[in-house]
Amino acid sequence: MPLGFLLVTAEPGAQVTVDEFQDWYNNEHVPLRLNHLPSFLTGARFTAVDSLTPSWLAVYDIDDTATFQHESYTRLRANRSPRETNLVQRLEVLDRRTYEFVADSGESALTSSYKPTNPTTFLITHWVNFPEGDTAFQAWSDEVFRALKGVEGWVRTRTYKCIDNLKTGLGVPKGPEAQVVPKYLAVHEVLSLPIAASSTFTAAVNPGSKAQIEEVRIWALYRAYPSVSQGNVQPPSST
Repeated sequence: MPLGFLLVTAEPGAQVTVDEFQDWYNNEHVPLRLNHLPSFLTGARFTAVDSLTPSWLAVYDIDDTATFQHESYTRLRANRSPRETNLVQRLEVLDRRTYEFVADSGESALTSSYKPTNPTTFLITHWVNFPEGDTAFQAWSDEVFRALKGVEGWVRTRTYKCIDNLKTGLGVPKGPEAQVVPKYLAVHEVLSLPIAASSTFTAAVNPGSKAQIEEVRIWALYRAYPSVSQGNVQPPSST
């Protein structure tokens, strides 16, 4: 099975304070995954710097898309704590999307991406659709990788295909239309905010192809987390 990627955007809204939201994420939600599941290779959270909502982003590298159906993971949502159940019901938006890995420009010596030692500072999430399907998206990925190699301050780009999604929250409209999301995603790692607005970066990620650009968001690092898989978290005791 291919590598997986989990992306979650969230907006606390009027019913959840930012302090409550952060405490839940940092001390319950993330540890239940990264401190216990070796399948979660990395995890990091970012905050929006583009004045758009949702204003929070969490990303996780997953060892295998089969993890998304494995009991060790599915039980975390099926058996939420009373605290988490209550908080999730009060969120304005919780938008969870799971992805299958497509392509990677390659690791960089500039950062460790989502690991807590020297993590990437800024992300640009770039959602696109391709009427021509997966083959066209793969070709677009290769084209973008080549173009970005000449952009100073660019770190790494990975591309993905959405395999499942669910959007919930007090601010999410009822009906199937609210659940429609772009099929493809590119995640660009960069060293500074001006890069996102530079003409060289814009030209590189919008080559002359048939891509339908759906949404572009810009995020700044909040925290990159240790994990059992990285060996920088003590695994839970079996006794």
